[in-house]
Amino acid sequence: MSRPLQYTESTPSADSKDSKLAEPSGHGNAPWLLKRTSITVETTSWREDSSSTYSGTRADEKGAVRNLIKTRFGGNKEYEALDDGKSVEPSPYDSVQFGTVVSIEASHPIQQRHEMKGLEQAASMKRWTGDGRPAQAWGKLIKVNSISEHKMLGIERSCIQDPELWDPSGDTLIYFGYQRSQASFRVKSSVLQDTKSDYLNSKIQQGQRTPKMSNSRISTHTSSLRGLKSLAIGNGSTRSLSTFPETCTSDNETSIRYEIYLPPPEDASKMMILRHHITTRNFLALLLNKPLVGLTFYQALVDLEDRLELYMPKGTDCTRLLVKYLIRNQLHNVSNDPAAAAGLLAWSEDPEVHWQEGWREGFVHCCGMYANLRSLPELRDVTIPTTALLERSVLELQIRIQEAEERLARFNFDDMWPEDTGQSRAGRANYHHCGQFFRHFYEKQYKRWPPKKTQHSNGGWLTRSIVSHLQRDFGALYEYHVDRNITWDERMESRDSHRNIVRKTNDMTAENTIDDQWLAEMFCFFDRKHRYPHIPHPYPLLPTPTPTNDKSGPKEALFGGRSKALEKRINQAYSDSCNARILPVDFIKNPLVEAFTRFERTDILGDADIRDARQGRWILLYGILQILASISADTPNLFFKNDASYFLNPRLKGMPPWRAEDEEELEEASPKTSYCWMVARTDWKKDAK
Repeated sequence: MSRPLQYTESTPSADSKDSKLAEPSGHGNAPWLLKRTSITVETTSWREDSSSTYSGTRADEKGAVRNLIKTRFGGNKEYEALDDGKSVEPSPYDSVQFGTVVSIEASHPIQQRHEMKGLEQAASMKRWTGDGRPAQAWGKLIKVNSISEHKMLGIERSCIQDPELWDPSGDTLIYFGYQRSQASFRVKSSVLQDTKSDYLNSKIQQGQRTPKMSNSRISTHTSSLRGLKSLAIGNGSTRSLSTFPETCTSDNETSIRYEIYLPPPEDASKMMILRHHITTRNFLALLLNKPLVGLTFYQALVDLEDRLELYMPKGTDCTRLLVKYLIRNQLHNVSNDPAAAAGLLAWSEDPEVHWQEGWREGFVHCCGMYANLRSLPELRDVTIPTTALLERSVLELQIRIQEAEERLARFNFDDMWPEDTGQSRAGRANYHHCGQFFRHFYEKQYKRWPPKKTQHSNGGWLTRSIVSHLQRDFGALYEYHVDRNITWDERMESRDSHRNIVRKTNDMTAENTIDDQWLAEMFCFFDRKHRYPHIPHPYPLLPTPTPTNDKSGPKEALFGGRSKALEKRINQAYSDSCNARILPVDFIKNPLVEAFTRFERTDILGDADIRDARQGRWILLYGILQILASISADTPNLFFKNDASYFLNPRLKGMPPWRAEDEEELEEASPKTSYCWMVARTDWKKDAK
């Protein structure tokens, strides 16, 4: 929105004029300092050339006004006229002013994001190719003209052109500035014309070559200088625009029809010059779907959006245009790149952007990589409210992971067993023995259990890859033994303190309550305590009751052995109480399933019935599945998650920060999106046919 401001004063002399302009006006350090400001100074002196205009980027308006007035009307009796660049004789009326009007017109107020808090600590320029590949060092800017400029830009002097933006069949050469000896980019003019940009089309018209132009050096051409003037700022020095640099010596020189010059703003700082050149390159990269470069990912996105607003036609949705570019080239894949994740998060939350999907992507990945992110300067570009939300979500996620580590380290779920549950005492010994089996099994796989801490564990031993491995193993074991015909009583509300488990009949509509409701009560107590949703099918297939004390067997049974007849009955009972006939081979051949099958058929404790033994082991399996579900489910609707080595399930309640009260919250990770809930929808019997 345009924000015109006018400052007017009348002064009898030049001395009093300077003193009044130096007085604080209340705007010198105000937050509305402009990123694109047009300053016009007009005077009622008797000279014909009585006005000048300066356009700069983020200039200090008051200082620029003072410098302009000093240059044009100060104590020096000789100054350069802007129209012809020639010195003129002083006039007796030069020091007499009847009034000075300073008009400041702003197109946009400066946003906090443009401060680039982490920019000054960026070590070098980087290149983002997208698709989850890490950022690379990049230094392919145009060849510099002097050693000092080489040191300022920090680039290789041997780099003349950007190979990614140099089309040998292009008819347009693009220079960084008028003092550049060679072009940096070569593109087709149709690419620029398709933008329908008045600015770029005018540049094309101004830069049109004529047949008389030399192939080695472009002579002064009046059409290319149309509308361009030298402007003295500060110390009164001017940049000459009277000559053009050398052209690029390509093999197909005759095909060049246009030469475009995109110089940085006058008197820009070294950093602003560098950012201007980088953004010029990135604007062309956007048009040609090439990688992005910059000092930081956030800086590259912010500056590119500003350049789009400057170049593209009025009414263009520049944010949407930039989002499409990111998605098209998978530049929003910030997996395993904490600096890029912070940049995506900071840009997405900007008031001019508010890209919810990008904010969610950046926030979730920042949470997972926070241990590596908190020491990076890029985190300073994220707003304070979002940083607070990050810290809160990271802490909550760490608590969940720590609880899972404590339970899975020893497979300890003793709190599932109420002290006065007489019905479950028979299976409790088998529960403990099963936990020992799981520990021994994973000690063989990982050399020790719990495994050693790694760089991806954020201080603990449990990583996303280990959780995925455990989920795959115990999910297969669950499917191998679960009774899909038994579920929770849907006639009871989930908020009830106790729910029954029921068996569906053949018509899948009628329900019959089963006898072992103590098991349902145990699961309800555990789930309610930890606020877990109930696993859809909470009951196992149970073998036919078979006594393990075979007194009628052969004599060798009295010496610690078991009769072959008893072993056959036990094996047959276990074989009948599993889903091996309908499951895919991947489940049956799972290492944990195979080892557990052998363990279960040989592990007989005392006089316990194999039915009670199966129930005791199932209780432990239920607890393991619930703790895995609390950390294994990823945040829904993420763009990229497969390559991440960290957890992707922080809490998102009340986010993003700019969400209105009537808007829906972001959907966060839930155990209901983990394995047991998702696989419940699978009909293995139908698939087996």
